[in-house]
Amino acid sequence: MAMSDDAIITVKLRKGLADRNRLLLAHFLRVLDEFRQMMTIVGKRIQRERGSNSPMGDFGLEIIAGDKGSALSPGSVWSPLAITTNTTIGILAAQEVIGTLNQLEHDDGIPNPNHEIDRELIRSIARVARIQRSDKTELEISIQRPGYTGPLTATFGSAGLSSVRALQSPTFEVEGLSLYGKLVELLDRDPSDEDGKGFWGELRKDDGEAWRIQFRQSDVDKVAKLFRKQVVITGKAIYYRVATHKLVADSIDADAERDYESAFDELSGCYKNVFSPDLLRSVRGDE
Repeated sequence: MAMSDDAIITVKLRKGLADRNRLLLAHFLRVLDEFRQMMTIVGKRIQRERGSNSPMGDFGLEIIAGDKGSALSPGSVWSPLAITTNTTIGILAAQEVIGTLNQLEHDDGIPNPNHEIDRELIRSIARVARIQRSDKTELEISIQRPGYTGPLTATFGSAGLSSVRALQSPTFEVEGLSLYGKLVELLDRDPSDEDGKGFWGELRKDDGEAWRIQFRQSDVDKVAKLFRKQVVITGKAIYYRVATHKLVADSIDADAERDYESAFDELSGCYKNVFSPDLLRSVRGDE
């Protein structure tokens, strides 16, 4: 049970289906879990900035029961949460989440393009936004700090939903781009994309960057055979400010194994007086 010196956060959904004094259990639990993930995303970053080598972003969030064990009130579905561990950083994380929601809802909706956006945080907010659109609800999050008379509150409604949609809109497209990497995931549909065409995969490039790949349904057999293998995929690249970049695939093939020593010999032929014979071994770290 929360003590009087705990920082108390209230997560509330109101309007829409909540005006009927009910809401899908799965939706409300997902909103609570997404808020926990928002706290973790921001909390880990704050802990890293403060010198932690193994940030956890765990603030011991606990649900506080009402007088009758209920999280329902007329016109809203809500849950109070207590920050019970790492309270100082937990409060800072909650304040940043609330500040981001307020910035999306106000300030003309879109955050200043010169300011760095926490892409993970926005993606988590976008998942909550999809639930809100479905249930026509408005999100309110507040934190009551020990020793403070009033709570810090964010309301995230129609303006915030529009801001998130704008942030996830494409910024530009490139035709005929080839990506190299490992095909690490296949999905029937991408929950972050609303067109529902074809099926989806995730390509993990050698530098760790992830891309969403949209395949034609007719290519399912060929793609399945290349699952978990190194591939080259060519198609139309669609870049986003916040959402993961997407490639609409025209073709996919196994990535040919490369002979780097032969390529080095071929490309360095015109520069034999410049390159040392030991350069490739030095680059590889061979002794």
